[in-house]
Amino acid sequence: MKAFFSILSASLIFIATAPADWVIESKIESPQMNSNTTTKVKGTKVRVDIAEGPAGAMSSIIDTTSGDTITLLHGQKMAMKTSSAQLKQAMDAAKNAAGVKAGDASALQATGQKEKVGDYNCEIYTWSDGGTSSRIWVTKDHPQAAALKTLDKQMRAGFLGSLQSGPDTSKLPGVAVKTEVTAQGQKITTTVLSVKEQDVDAKDFDVPTGYQSMAMPGAPQGK
Repeated sequence: MKAFFSILSASLIFIATAPADWVIESKIESPQMNSNTTTKVKGTKVRVDIAEGPAGAMSSIIDTTSGDTITLLHGQKMAMKTSSAQLKQAMDAAKNAAGVKAGDASALQATGQKEKVGDYNCEIYTWSDGGTSSRIWVTKDHPQAAALKTLDKQMRAGFLGSLQSGPDTSKLPGVAVKTEVTAQGQKITTTVLSVKEQDVDAKDFDVPTGYQSMAMPGAPQGK
C-alpha cells in the first residue's frame, strides 16, 4: 500500500474543492506502475481511478471536508475505509520513506528550457531539497489555466493541502501539465492528458453494491 499512497500523492496536482465538476485524465509512470488515471471532482468529493495499480484496478474516494477516504480494490470487490488521521499517517510515512519534505516556493528555479507537452508550449522549472528533486513543465497556454490556478490554491488551503509536499506550484506563472519527482533513485512522472469541466454523477462517490468492507492494513481493528 505504501506505493499506492506515494502515487496518490503525486496525482493530487489539480484536485481541489470547487463549485464546478471536473474530470482530469492523467498518466502516471513509475517503477511501481504505468497507468492512466481519471480524477473526478464534485463539490467536496474527489475520486481517483487507477486502471492498473499495485493491487490491480483501484479507486480512491476522498471527502475533502472530513479527510475520510475509501479505497476500492475492484478485483477483490473490497472497500477499505481510512480516517483522515490514518490517511495522513500513511501519506507521511510514504513521503518520509521517499525522503520528500515540504518545500519553499522560492526554491523553484526557471531553467530557461522550453519543451512541448501535448499541445502546450512549456517552460521547465526545477526544485530540490537535497533528497528529492523535481522537474515541472509549466504552460500559460492551457484554456483552463486561470481556473486550474484557482483550484491549485484552494487545494493547498484545505485538508488535501496537508498531504502535499514539495514546492508550492500555485506560485508558478502557469499550470503544471507534467512533473517528474525523483527520490531515492526512483522517478514518478505524472502527465496531465486532459482537463474538462463537465457534470459528474454523485453516484460515482458511493461504494458499489456487493463490495465488502475491510480495515486498512496495520490499522487497529474496529476503528
